Amino acid sequence: MNVLLVDDEDYVLDYLEEEIPWRTFGISSVYRASSAMEAIDIARQVELSIVITDIRMPETSGLELLETLQKHYPGTKVILLSGYSEFHYAKKALQLGAVDYLLKPVTEEEMTSCLRKALANLETEERNRKNLSSAQDVLKLGLIRIREHLLLDLLLGKKYEAKELERQLHALQLPFEPDQSCVLAMIRIETGDEPASREDFELFSYAVLNMAEEILFEQINEVPSLWTCKDTHRFIIAVMPLQPSEPYSVLKQRIGSLKQAVETFMKRTVSVLLTPVTSFRLELHRQYLQSLNVFGRVIGTSNNRLIELHDSEDEIALKPLTRLHQSPTLLQLMDAGRWEEVQGKLQSILEELDMPAYQTQQHLMEVVYYLFSSFSYIAHKQGDSFAELIDSPTFLHDPFYFHSTYRIKEWAFPLIEQFERALQEPSSGGNHIIRQIHSFIEKHLQEDVSLTRVGEHVYLHPVYLSRLYKKETGESLSSYISRVRMEKAALLLKTTNKKVSDISEEVGYQKTQYFIRLFKEYYDVTPQVYRNR
Repeated sequence: MNVLLVDDEDYVLDYLEEEIPWRTFGISSVYRASSAMEAIDIARQVELSIVITDIRMPETSGLELLETLQKHYPGTKVILLSGYSEFHYAKKALQLGAVDYLLKPVTEEEMTSCLRKALANLETEERNRKNLSSAQDVLKLGLIRIREHLLLDLLLGKKYEAKELERQLHALQLPFEPDQSCVLAMIRIETGDEPASREDFELFSYAVLNMAEEILFEQINEVPSLWTCKDTHRFIIAVMPLQPSEPYSVLKQRIGSLKQAVETFMKRTVSVLLTPVTSFRLELHRQYLQSLNVFGRVIGTSNNRLIELHDSEDEIALKPLTRLHQSPTLLQLMDAGRWEEVQGKLQSILEELDMPAYQTQQHLMEVVYYLFSSFSYIAHKQGDSFAELIDSPTFLHDPFYFHSTYRIKEWAFPLIEQFERALQEPSSGGNHIIRQIHSFIEKHLQEDVSLTRVGEHVYLHPVYLSRLYKKETGESLSSYISRVRMEKAALLLKTTNKKVSDISEEVGYQKTQYFIRLFKEYYDVTPQVYRNR
């Protein structure tokens, strides 16, 4: 913090600068000025927290300086000094917003007391500013979220009376009338074969929407002018009012500029579907459903497309997949144990899917549903739950989860390998896997031997591994790991002079106290008592 001392008498400035313990108040720099004009020049160059000024000065008084500071630098706190005790000076000073008014000569106690008051005011104002800023952020985010929810409700078919919808649009500061004409844009951000997490998607969406704001409205406001939401299929849906001064062709041209900007600055592509001009309140739901259907059928797994909804009428009719259903099918090959041919067959099916005539969401999902059905049959045949093997089949509720053949490969090939190992093991195969698990745990006991890492070692999904181990041994894998660690710790306590902390680390526990607690729970005594016995 910085302080400015203002007085036309040097001895007053010397006294204040030298006698007041400024650093104890967190003040790093003390500036001096011999006139109000010089003080204003310093205020223009330096951020001042406190100004201590004499009232009676030549040309411009301290009261006039106070007025100037309050007008241009309202956050600066001012303390006034005077050799006169006229009440009207004090009254005027306080009316103008001075922190306090002191009579000369000023004692150190009076000045330090006054400084504490000024600093308390500064802290209160800073706290209030932060609270206000936080409240504004909450209101802004709340406004944006409520806008998104309203749009999503409308897209999914929720009905509003015209007056109620008008009230909500006005409350949310949206430039729409219930019966206004508009255009819906469905935007898909494309990341190629790179897996995009939810955080990545949110970041990409934020960047794309900022570009859209700048291109469509030529500015970026705190509360977006563009009304958008993100649906469950990871599409960005934007609804744009059609202005009389801007025909549809201009809007389409700007969307094309957005695609180009994303490609240039984000090194990503987007595909966009535009609806014809439609009625906001009456047609939005129908246009959204139709857009979803056309997007999956026409754009599908191809990238970097811009189409209009009516363009789909000119598209070639869907062709049926051939390789998926040609004999022998994937299921027949799996059922017969011809696993090398299974992988080749699936690779051939995916190559057909990558052909332009089959790059649709419908073709993609046809393959996914067939694979799901086949995998379920094989899992049930070996007495397992397929849903557990894949954690949760939530993707079946989202037809756009598999947006490329790469995503199918990533999902299907590891499952095929897992089924192959499980079905080709002889009856004693379970015991063979158990021996592998025990050997791995013994070698890596002091490291991470989590279910996931053990599963990676024996090439089994953690859920399947857990069920297999319990089925073969009657004990959970986590219980086995804990038991082995405790037994090894007990052996080391009996046969070595190693410290308890060293033994704790050797059996995989980094925190000694945690190890002691677990040991006591297992053996009913602490490690040291166990060793003494």
